[in-house]
Amino acid sequence: MVRDKGRSGRSARPAALFTVGGWVLRVVGLGCAVFGFARWKYASQPGLAYAHPAWWQSYLVFPLLLAGGGLLFLLGQQAGVQGRRRRAAPVRPAELAARSFVLYLRSFEDDRRRAGLEESRVRGIGRVFSFLYVCGLTEEEQLTRVLAPVAPVVAVGEPGERLPLAGARRFYLPLDDWQDTVSQLMGKARLVVLTAGLTAGVLWEIGEAARKLLPERLVVLVPMEPEVYETFRARAGETMPRKPDGKPQLELPEWPADSTGKRVHERVFTGAIRYGTQGEPHFVRLGLPTRRMASRAGLRSALREGLRPVVDRARPGRHR
Repeated sequence: MVRDKGRSGRSARPAALFTVGGWVLRVVGLGCAVFGFARWKYASQPGLAYAHPAWWQSYLVFPLLLAGGGLLFLLGQQAGVQGRRRRAAPVRPAELAARSFVLYLRSFEDDRRRAGLEESRVRGIGRVFSFLYVCGLTEEEQLTRVLAPVAPVVAVGEPGERLPLAGARRFYLPLDDWQDTVSQLMGKARLVVLTAGLTAGVLWEIGEAARKLLPERLVVLVPMEPEVYETFRARAGETMPRKPDGKPQLELPEWPADSTGKRVHERVFTGAIRYGTQGEPHFVRLGLPTRRMASRAGLRSALREGLRPVVDRARPGRHR
């Protein structure tokens, strides 16, 4: 079990230092980038007071200010993430009995991929300031923001991690004794969100979800391409209980035919599977390279749109 460092006075100061330092780096970085870009763009134009600088200023100093400012801005965002990690307080599984929560399940390997900032998708001349289009929230934080109207999001933390990741609140279980607790929490959660994967743990979780949950209380996030998804679909089907007709208890639909072969950014969820009140599956494509996905929170926008029916149905006060 990871100690709750977020409750101690020793961690409050580092968290504040990372948070304040992050904002300082962002402000300084933005200022350097804007100044460098302005001087570089207008240096050769006649009639300006600062026209015709030395060649080394135009081709070295000003571009370096722009690039260095962008780097400082991104470092500031990373510092903000570190500050939030240091403020995160783990929760005990026993505390969840009296709470409403969303259970987020995924492999620890996937954890490491979702812990980073979403990369910019800006193209063309806009790439000069593409660092401004990088959301300051990690991919997991964007997911938890989308699910927040339902309930706070909790997840099993990786044993031995030095700090909880930013996003879902972590609770910790022994590596050799976690399945019973996860199974019990599935039954109590308002919503279970599972990231598809090929690890033994994820395949067990999808099979257990098929046994314990009404399909409408489950969302399966797909962070993979069509070929890998079909492998997951086949293996997951082997772990599920069967209906009288021999079909798996929980249907995982085929990859939508009209989007097969379209490539998306590897760090953005490519799709999500949600279920209707009668158990009918809907495969929703996410993260396609559209203009909308160039926003600072493109992943959050795509998830909010794709999961809106599930979130609206699972909100507190709605009939379950």
